[in-house]
Amino acid sequence: MTIQGNRNFQPEKFKVFVRHMIQVAKEKRCVTYNELENIFGLSHAQVGYYSGALGDYCISKDLPPLNALVISSTDCTPSHGFDWYQEHYEVSWGELISNCYQAFHVTQTAQKKVQDFSGRDRDVENWLEEAESVSYLTGS
Repeated sequence: MTIQGNRNFQPEKFKVFVRHMIQVAKEKRCVTYNELENIFGLSHAQVGYYSGALGDYCISKDLPPLNALVISSTDCTPSHGFDWYQEHYEVSWGELISNCYQAFHVTQTAQKKVQDFSGRDRDVENWLEEAESVSYLTGS
């Protein structure tokens, strides 16, 4: 599945995007649009689309919003598009960041270190196949 136009949404790239954002949460840090643009070869707008899809994925899987960790390098805050997610969770942006860090906290056990990634690609793939989940990405 590839979006028509300039979004160029790629499911395989989105799977890696999800895994990368889990790693960002494990490292207890935020990531700038610019960093994601450089890592994934995306435009600024495309990072916004991927971040929005990530937020929707997190809601559907009952995870904290990993897109809260995507920030502008200019003012170190999320984009205006994130406002909807903040309203959905009904807590402050800082609390959402904290929730991400807590949910993906790394302990010393090998089992915990891999549990957030184990089966994640298949989980993301299933989510992408659900017509309702990605209709805004595919234009259908």
